[in-house]
Amino acid sequence: MKKTGLFKIIMFTLLAIVVITWIVPASYFNSGELAELGKYRIGFFDFFQLIFGAFEFKYFIQIFIFLLSVGALYGVLAKTGKYRAWIEKIASKFRGKEYVFLIIAAVIIVGLTSAFNYGLLLFMFFPLIISIVLAMGYDKITAFLTTFGAMLIGTIGSTISYNITGVINEQLSITKLSVGIWYRIAILVLSLAVLIVYLVKAKHTVVKKAENKIENAIENDMFIGEKNSNKYSVLPIIIILAILFVLLILACTNWSGTFNIKFFTDINTKIMAVKIKDFEIFKNIFGTIEEFGNWYYAEMAVINLLAALLIGRFFRMKHRDVLSYMAEGAKKMLPSALIVVLAYCVIYFAGNTMFYPTIAGWILGATSKFNIFFASIATILGSALHVDMLYVANYVIPQIAAQGASATVTGTLIQGLYGVTMFVAPTSAALVLGLTYLNIPYTEWIKKTWKLALILFGIVILTTVAAMLI
Repeated sequence: MKKTGLFKIIMFTLLAIVVITWIVPASYFNSGELAELGKYRIGFFDFFQLIFGAFEFKYFIQIFIFLLSVGALYGVLAKTGKYRAWIEKIASKFRGKEYVFLIIAAVIIVGLTSAFNYGLLLFMFFPLIISIVLAMGYDKITAFLTTFGAMLIGTIGSTISYNITGVINEQLSITKLSVGIWYRIAILVLSLAVLIVYLVKAKHTVVKKAENKIENAIENDMFIGEKNSNKYSVLPIIIILAILFVLLILACTNWSGTFNIKFFTDINTKIMAVKIKDFEIFKNIFGTIEEFGNWYYAEMAVINLLAALLIGRFFRMKHRDVLSYMAEGAKKMLPSALIVVLAYCVIYFAGNTMFYPTIAGWILGATSKFNIFFASIATILGSALHVDMLYVANYVIPQIAAQGASATVTGTLIQGLYGVTMFVAPTSAALVLGLTYLNIPYTEWIKKTWKLALILFGIVILTTVAAMLI
């Protein structure tokens, strides 16, 4: 964490919020009116209580445990010997056309995020992709852009994702996901095209088969693991990762909210109701299980841990060793998991002190009607402070929507700028996770990607202007 500088930046942000609460009064926007609530000043002990409260908050702690479970899974994979050999084999298959792998991986991640936005759940597969990219000789920035960067591009160009577009539409009283979809597709296509250009132009070191060359290329990869010769096949690893991917799609896609599909809800109800006499078999044995479509961090964390145990079993590892490898992997992931929750503390501070509506009121009040410049400033500030779209929807969207622009224009602007903000803001969960995982200093990230971020910002603004004119 020290090398990325993110801990200091986030702590400075929290301290800045403390100062702001002593100057700016809290307020609440409701029914088109901004109601003042007085100053919610953060005192010395309040500061620590808010941090402790964030680390106790159910949603945030589930993310924390999920990230540790990913570390536990890859901690076991790294000890199989076959995992590293598989990575190097894939890398060698794309030798001479490495950019093809980058584009394929990025397009899949962008597409999944744009359509479904699984949040940080896609991170389950990022260590694998990152290892392959590094094994090809690319630098860590390119590995980030291929994975986390692609995920953020998918957020900017969300098309039918319930967690992004659906949430925004609910706040704007838009009943159909198809409303304004062509503007969102335009943002998606243009943003993806820019990302692909960056990936194609990315420079890499030609990695030869010599072991020392491969070592140099992946020396900073925490989960590349060992390469051991043994009698076991890599097939169990491939099968388990494939099952995890299928389960992610089936269990974590909001089938009801996005497609109005009730099949999994109905089947779950029927299964849980199965009885032998008066004994509900599955309900009593397994407890409360959410239906497919409502699984999230908690459920997938359990699945990751089960997958780690299963891989250990396939490779005939001792139970004690498997648990040790899981603990070792979770320990490696701990700094990243902690910094992500610390980033979420910003939501907790901003949400509990409610100074943002006041500042947004000052910004938006500069003009009597909707102004794209002031709306953009309010959106960017609100996104950086509230981080997660669920909170942006509650604290940011109503105020901007009250400025009189059409729902299509407002939705296009907010969604696009939220994604761009998450691309650069040091409070972005995806950004801080990627930078800490790859150990990329925040300043280095900004220096190497500010032009890309500026282009993405321009795409969003131009598309929003088009929506205003058409």
